[in-house]
Amino acid sequence: MNPTSKSPAIRTLAGLMLFAVLVFIGVCTAAQFWRTDLDWIRTPLSTYLYGPGCVYVHVAYDLMSIALLGFAWAGYSATTVELRSGLAAALFAAAGVALPVVAVTELFRRTKFYELARTIHQVSAPATFLWLSFGMLLLSSRWLRDPRMKKGGHSGILLAWLATLVLWFQVLVPGLPNGFWEKLAIVLILLWLGWAARHIMRAARPA
Repeated sequence: MNPTSKSPAIRTLAGLMLFAVLVFIGVCTAAQFWRTDLDWIRTPLSTYLYGPGCVYVHVAYDLMSIALLGFAWAGYSATTVELRSGLAAALFAAAGVALPVVAVTELFRRTKFYELARTIHQVSAPATFLWLSFGMLLLSSRWLRDPRMKKGGHSGILLAWLATLVLWFQVLVPGLPNGFWEKLAIVLILLWLGWAARHIMRAARPA
């Protein structure tokens, strides 16, 4: 058995992800109510990173960024050695690096650097979604074959596929309310991350 799979650090990092998911859901849900000037159906979540209360949304993004970096290692280490995926870990880590970049670009609204910031945002935001969705699919599929992680694994692969399908549906079907479909994808991703964190914590529990 892989000794690192029971490391207390793995449970700690999984717990951090679970905490980050709860904070992100709480803050970003509250933002839909305090930003009465925005139409939540049509407004992407990144718009809430600028304006009243944006500091709280930035904190949620930054916390999630740190949690994703830790999750990349925790998910890799919790998996049986033969089934570990360096690519999945790299995808989660890349998303963790890109997320604060997405957040920072919104601070340059109404400045002379806005066009550059918008270009960076248009690259980093879709990349973050793609990296997360592919990482979720890859890790979930590995866990289905892992004797220690496969219990309840079908829930994870279902959530991963739902999030991916919503993302591609939003891209391929023009005229959809961008805010609603993006937020639906984010909710599914957060549900998967919360599920995965709990899954890791259970598997890493000392015997």
